[in-house]
Amino acid sequence: MPGRIKPLALLVAAAALSFACNDTPADLRPWRATDHDHTENPNPDQVQVSDAGTGAPGHGLDDVTIVAWQQNCTSCHGPLGRGDGPQGQLVHAADLSRPEWQSSVTDEAIAATIRQGRGRMPSFNLPDATIARLVALIRMLDLNRMQQANGASSPSASAAKAAPAHSSSRPAPGAAAAPQRAGR
Repeated sequence: MPGRIKPLALLVAAAALSFACNDTPADLRPWRATDHDHTENPNPDQVQVSDAGTGAPGHGLDDVTIVAWQQNCTSCHGPLGRGDGPQGQLVHAADLSRPEWQSSVTDEAIAATIRQGRGRMPSFNLPDATIARLVALIRMLDLNRMQQANGASSPSASAAKAAPAHSSSRPAPGAAAAPQRAGR
């Protein structure tokens, strides 16, 4: 009798598993971009992301923004937005770092171009929060802004700005004096 109990137990377990697996999942709708938009009506299962307490500088950029830039923009605009991506010359991609371009376009116009496309640039169906952060990233690419940031953070540049410009027969501190020849 003990030999018949083992196959019977396996049969009952298999029947129970087959009935348990027949339940259909509650949510089988197609994936939408708004499923990952944490800023408006998040699901209880979504994680809220906040910059508070992370210790990271709050530049308004996150991994989603960086990935969106890399996947949608760098092939034409390049990693620094200079229009030097692999397809940039082919599609005549704009140099987004040019100060003239930066001053000639509004944030709303940049967002509209991302949403609707322009010329050979396709439209991108991205959440509003991602588009707003892409606009912030594009604003950070401004060459004038980068040069000001680099100039202000560079110790030699700030020392050069602070040092008075005057002519003197004495060499600057730390500079080697030119060797002098013995009189002829």
